[in-house]
Amino acid sequence: MPSRLISFTFCLLIVTPLSAAPGMHLWYDENGQAVYSQFPPGEGRQSTRIKPPPPPAESPEAAQQRLQQRLQRLEDNREDKALAREKAEKTKAERAFAEERCQSARQNLLGLEGQARQLFRKSDGSVSRLTAEEREAKRAEMRKIIEESCK
Repeated sequence: MPSRLISFTFCLLIVTPLSAAPGMHLWYDENGQAVYSQFPPGEGRQSTRIKPPPPPAESPEAAQQRLQQRLQRLEDNREDKALAREKAEKTKAERAFAEERCQSARQNLLGLEGQARQLFRKSDGSVSRLTAEEREAKRAEMRKIIEESCK
């Protein structure tokens, strides 16, 4: 009798964990709807045992860290694009200013190379004629501006 009791206990120890193995049961109710449960259906219903999905390949901490790294790279890319856009706008503004300065210097040079007795407006608003030396200095200044700005 003790050997039967030991055998029965041994079989019970082996079968119990197998019946309590993790998983889900799938069966269909009377309306044809799929029902998922941790427990088998009542008597007279057949169910299919579904194994649980495998655990994630990486720990949640590692996944969170990877996500943070991706978000940081995304933010860095956005900042880089914004800086590049600002730089392009600044370069465009500088080119426009240089072009305007070039055109102005060319017009001034044409005026300086024209009639010698022309009147010129000074920065204070007064009008006068330039001497030959002043005229030549202004021409040299306009040529220098043209050389720098007109590329």
